[in-house]
Amino acid sequence: MSRRTLNLDDRLYKYVLDASLREHPALADLRAVTRDHQHAGMQISPEQGQLLALLVKLIGARRTIEVGVFTGYSALAVALALPADGRVL
Repeated sequence: MSRRTLNLDDRLYKYVLDASLREHPALADLRAVTRDHQHAGMQISPEQGQLLALLVKLIGARRTIEVGVFTGYSALAVALALPADGRVL
């Protein structure tokens, strides 16, 4: 799995995640299941998922397209950030 996008030592990286990451329980569960997958390195990191969600909210997206899904972490992150009438295609 893409465990991190920042080049930090383990202690500092843990602090960054503990202090800033707001991961939905469904995303955390999916990440935990994917961790054991043979190709787990294909998954985006949790901070990348959080950035995607922030961008969706900032631009006020209501419809998104997900191209190329691995286990669905990024699609789920985007879906959770959409308004109630939003859609992921």
